Amino acid sequence: MKKIFTVLMILCMLGSNAWAFSLFKKDNSQKKNPIKEFFAKKDVKTDEYFQNDEDTKEIKNLLKLLTRYSNEHNADKIITLYDKTYRSYDGFDYDTFKKMLKETFEAYENITYKSKIESIHLYGDKAVANLVDKTSATLESKSMQEKVKKIADSDLNTGELEGECNYSVYLQKINDEWKIIGDNVISEVTSVKYGSAKQYPMEFLAPLSIAKDKEYCLTLKMPVQKGVKVVASLGKEEILYPSVEPEDVFRKLPKDGILERIVRSNKDGFNEYAMASVGITEISVAQDFSAIQFKMTGLAFLMQRVNLYTELNPLREDKKDKKETSENKG
Repeated sequence: MKKIFTVLMILCMLGSNAWAFSLFKKDNSQKKNPIKEFFAKKDVKTDEYFQNDEDTKEIKNLLKLLTRYSNEHNADKIITLYDKTYRSYDGFDYDTFKKMLKETFEAYENITYKSKIESIHLYGDKAVANLVDKTSATLESKSMQEKVKKIADSDLNTGELEGECNYSVYLQKINDEWKIIGDNVISEVTSVKYGSAKQYPMEFLAPLSIAKDKEYCLTLKMPVQKGVKVVASLGKEEILYPSVEPEDVFRKLPKDGILERIVRSNKDGFNEYAMASVGITEISVAQDFSAIQFKMTGLAFLMQRVNLYTELNPLREDKKDKKETSENKG
């Protein structure tokens, strides 16, 4: 269910600026680290790790309900599984999450979720569950079709969304009931393809993590076919709230089918989404050979999460080198 943030962003990229992603911006000047806070609590004793069958069963049931309610698009039921102290590692709080749930289900009328529990670990009255979510949707609602038509005068057929997310959920037993109090996404990829783009193999590459204010490379790979023109825009945006509208610069896909761009991670340490917007145009000659005709036949949006890490702890000096230096001085 962590995919809720990503899929909502796919809707934003089909907004007023046809080739722009609108992402979330939030004043996170007092951003807290839920993982650090989770283990900083005095009642969490990691040295007393144990597995309680009854608690594990209750947590599994909660996570199953989360998937069930998600597929039912029941935002009111989903939010009952979360404590009001909830805060994601991206800095989203309980109220923001609740709002985005409803917006997502309104935009994606048939979105479905498949969730696999990889592991559950108990730490007293707290727990960590590791999951993998797979998301899919057929974008055939009238609102989505209208947005696509604004991008190009073309009869693009129904869009298909696919995504996968690897993440951890943090839970706490409050008043004898387990509640979700936070989550952290490890990796996340999403694609939306319309028309002929569904038939094109596309590979979009970005690092899983990067330090803040550092350069990194975005790479799009796809085959080049005769009589087809492909243009693409590569970029990145911070995972923030409310929406902002970045500028897109489109370039023609080179003959070798590899397009690259160097970007720089933000200085504030916010996690980011690397993004690729792809347009496919077929070129043909009129029957009377009087003109060359261009028609957009495919459209694709690709996203991958890039987590930012900060140097919270100083690098430890090598004791051996330090000892040798001391002996040389003596």
